[in-house]
Parts: sequence; C-alpha cells; structure tokens
Amino acid sequence: MSQILAIAVFVFTYALIVLKPKRINEAHAALIGAAFAIIFLLKPHHVLEALGIATTEMPQPLVTTWNVVIILATLMVISTLLDDYGFFEYCASRAIYASKNSGKRLFLYTFLVVSFISLFAGNDVVILTTTPIILIFCRKAGINPKPYMFVSFFAANTFSMPLYIGNLTNILIGDSFKLDYFGFTGYMILPTLAAAFVNYYLMRHIFKNQIPETFNSMDNGRAQIKNKFLVYLGLSVLLAVILLGGVANHYGIPLSIVTSGGALILLMFERQPARRLKKVSWNVVFFVIGLFIVVKGIEVSGAADNAGEFLFANLSSNMTVAIFSVSLFSAFLCNLVNNIPMTAMMLSITQHAGLSAQMNTAMGYSLVIGSNLGANFTTFGALAGILWLESARRYGWSTTMTDLLKIGLFITPIAILGASLVLTLEMSL
Repeated sequence: MSQILAIAVFVFTYALIVLKPKRINEAHAALIGAAFAIIFLLKPHHVLEALGIATTEMPQPLVTTWNVVIILATLMVISTLLDDYGFFEYCASRAIYASKNSGKRLFLYTFLVVSFISLFAGNDVVILTTTPIILIFCRKAGINPKPYMFVSFFAANTFSMPLYIGNLTNILIGDSFKLDYFGFTGYMILPTLAAAFVNYYLMRHIFKNQIPETFNSMDNGRAQIKNKFLVYLGLSVLLAVILLGGVANHYGIPLSIVTSGGALILLMFERQPARRLKKVSWNVVFFVIGLFIVVKGIEVSGAADNAGEFLFANLSSNMTVAIFSVSLFSAFLCNLVNNIPMTAMMLSITQHAGLSAQMNTAMGYSLVIGSNLGANFTTFGALAGILWLESARRYGWSTTMTDLLKIGLFITPIAILGASLVLTLEMSL
C-alpha cells in the first residue's frame, strides 16, 4: 500500500509540474508534493535524510542535498555576475565578427563559443544569454536563424557534461555516487567530444541548404564589457572554484564551502548583495529540495528497491550494452519527467540495484550522459529547453515540437552511442 501511495504522490507532483495550474510553478509543485510525502509517508528522520543530513538510521545519506543546493545557488551568483557585466555577450559578439561574413564559419563559431561558455556557466545561463544575440544578429543580417539556434541549443546541452559543476544533474550524480571531482572530468571529457563531433557534423549536414555561403554583417564586434574589473575578478573566482573544488573533493571538504567562498568574494566587491541574490533562481533551489523529499517517499516505501531489481535484473554484463542502455533509457526518461526528476529518481533506483563497484560507477557516468544529452530530444527534457523556446518567442522566432523531435531522434541516439562507446573504452582501461 505504501508503494502505491508513494508512486501516487510522485505522479501527482509531476502532474503539477507539467500542467502548472494557476499560480503554481515548479517549486510550488515540488513543495506541495513534499508536504504530502511528509504527511503520509515519511518520519522526521526521513526528512532529514532527504535533506542530506546524517541520522542514526542513515549515517551516510544518498545525496547531501543541502550541499547540492548551496553549490547551485552560489554558482548562480558567479555566472549571473559574468552575464550582467557583458562577458557572455562579448564572447558571442566576437565570434560573429570573426566569422567574416561566412555562414559556415558563423555556424562553426556559434557552436564553439556556446560550447566554451557552457563549460563554465551551465546551459541555462548560456541559452538565456546567447539566444537573443543570435536572433537579433540573424535578423539584421537577413539570414535564417534556425541552423544557428539549433546548433547552439545542442552545444549548450552537450558541453554541460564534462565538469562536475557543469550541470545540476552532474552535481547530484557526483555527490550520490561519490565520484572523484577531477576524475569526473577525466572520464567525461572524451565522451563529450565524441557526442559533440556527432552533433556538429550531423547538424551541419541537416542544415547544409539553409546555411548561407555569405551574408552582410552589421555587427562590428565591439560589444563592450560593462565592468572589466568585476568580469576579470569573476573569471578568476570561477577558475579558482573549479581548481579548488578538486582539492576539496580530495580531502572530503564539502564543495559548497569552496563555491560559497567564491560567491562571497564577488558579493563583497560588487557591493550590491541584495541585487545579486535576487538574480539567483530560488525557485530551482526549492524545486530540488521538494523533489528530493518526494523521491525519499519512493525510497522509504520500497518502490526504489523493486524498480532497481526490475530494471537491472536482466541488465547485460556486457559493459558497452549496459552503458548504452542506461544512457539511452535515462535520456528518453528525461522527456517524460524532465532531467532533474529523472536524475533524482534514477539515483535512488540505481543505488538500490546491488551492482558491482565498477558497474555502479559506469552507471553513474551513464546517467550523466543521459541527463545531459536527453535534453536534445524535446524542449521538455530539461529546463534549458523551456527557457530556449520562451526566450526565442520574445524575439519572434519559434520551432515546432515535431521539428525538434525529428532532429533529436536522428542525432541524439547516435551521439549517445558515440559517448557510450568512448566511456566503455575508458572503463575497461
């Protein structure tokens, strides 16, 4: 009975997230679901465990949720500062100028610049920043924005894979599977490049008749950084956070201490803490907290154990098949329940599957592939897709779900296969 109730609470929460009744956003939906889970399914110590706090019953929580949400909020402080003072706009503008009126070169540079920024800022911030720039430029130049919009979207979702802090789902998976900080990048950089290679060349083939040979550029490449000192400081802090994050991980220090230190430095030098903290997407923070309480209900009820046994009972001992299957399955699942709920649910299921240490690690990195590349199937696969479409509509451009699905279904399974094969080779070495 408790399993049915736990699944019912999860489905109800997901329905609220998708349907969004009046004045209920994703955070409200997750918190409402969490309230039901607390009332009907969880004991006080379960709630503490869901928040990542150790208890007598569970000395080592599945995910240190408090650590994850602090990392998320403090990284938003760093990335929004760089965005507000024009760093990302400057990078995009320079790429446009460097294309020298070549449509093919512009296509390549759009892919490279969005990929580079996504490594450090996350796909959500990059999409919100570059989408208006691409659309305004294409309108001025009189060229079809579709190839550039699609390649930027795929690049943003792909290059959020290599860094431990590159995506919220990466942080969740790394924290849950206790993955080594620099080891994460060591394993994921080559699968990312394999997926990127597939994405770029297949997309260039798909859009070969829509990419102009030349165009008339009205952009002089002189987009100005609004505050050079703060941008240089922000970049220095970001680099320090990336490097010191590995040191913290090695010594068992919570990564949130490092990211909080970086955020505090920027808040002190900018001297506008209230304005900067308002830029943080607190809805996402509360969404994550509520969601993990809901998923805790599934774990406590025993539904996660049963799902793990069912999903992994017949999983092939062949590493290649296992990695590709879980990557593809989780990618498709992203588009049913979004990548954050998918990751939260799959973490609980995978960790209760009783896999060997090597296979368990392989499944962790498989979830990284699926949770990132799964966003390239539909706009519902991740928050980035919703932001991409909403931002584009403000500037008079849109695309159909069928169009994105058609391209995603062709490219993404091949990209996942490429990434999976490289990951398998790495795991076997």
